[in-house]
Amino acid sequence: MRPLTLGVLVSTAGCREVGRDPGREGPEPHGLDGSRPTDQPLRGGDRAVEAMVDLRSGGDLAQALRDLGHVARPIAADDDLDIGLRQTDVDACLLALHGRCGGIGEVQSLLTLRNVPFAGPPATAVALSFDKIRSRQLLAYHNLPVPAALALGANGRPNDRALELLGWPCVVKPRRGAHGLGVSRLVAVGQVREAIERALDIDDELVLERALDGIEVQVVVLGERVLGSAEMVTRPTAAGDGGDMICPPRLSRGRLEGIHALARASVAALGLQEGLTRVDVIATARHNEIVLEVEPVPALHRDGVVARVARAAGFAYEDLVGEIVDRIMLRVPEASVGRERPLLQ
Repeated sequence: MRPLTLGVLVSTAGCREVGRDPGREGPEPHGLDGSRPTDQPLRGGDRAVEAMVDLRSGGDLAQALRDLGHVARPIAADDDLDIGLRQTDVDACLLALHGRCGGIGEVQSLLTLRNVPFAGPPATAVALSFDKIRSRQLLAYHNLPVPAALALGANGRPNDRALELLGWPCVVKPRRGAHGLGVSRLVAVGQVREAIERALDIDDELVLERALDGIEVQVVVLGERVLGSAEMVTRPTAAGDGGDMICPPRLSRGRLEGIHALARASVAALGLQEGLTRVDVIATARHNEIVLEVEPVPALHRDGVVARVARAAGFAYEDLVGEIVDRIMLRVPEASVGRERPLLQ
């Protein structure tokens, strides 16, 4: 494998609250120079939480790339990203972007427009998967089981009949969100208004879905290949850790294979075969499996679910990053370093 110069894209949102500002002046963004920002306190609200997860992933990815013999160059995924790409000679990019920054597809669209190869699915597939309404519509079209849900706009509130049909308890979520931010479990109609106001801090559109009881299994899929899965004893926190988990899940081999097949089918239905995906499935006591979430941009730091599941399956973190790089190797031209790219207006 020939050495590459790889850009590591990280979000700058909230970085002043979680560490040194990764602006254009000075050396590399906090955490990408080999230091670990995991001990920094979380401050500054939801944007700071997402920035912390990005910085942890970016720092670990950059160190792994260097250990593999590549050159890692951090690039801030801010409003000046196009200029940053022009000023930084890279063969391809890895995205340490989670939450809205990586999920809505704008960064992937810019990279495609600039002819910069990157690891992961195309922008349209990422944006579709990050949208809980559209992704579930597509999954249901492919006969894949999804939770019963209601969509709410910024000024909407569900009528009593709709809530009665949905059933209690239920869960309110931002339509486009990650890390559990803005998610609340409700057991009575009186809790709806407060939960909606909290979720509206994350997105101006929401999802109310029927709460499901059972074993949560998170499946890690690389391309179309299942690397492994974990039973979540406690969910990962907003800070990005993997929570308490058991690898492999305490399920029969036949049932686990069925869950893995469901995860592969979900990835194919959403067009995510080019990337690393995490599919969350609820296994109920009645032996029904329901696709809860499909995360197209999962956290990639060493302590996250993806890395821990891969490690349990025999993949060291550097091996996992090497697999990601291998998938974009053929898309990188031999003479790509230093080539001139037009500046987009």
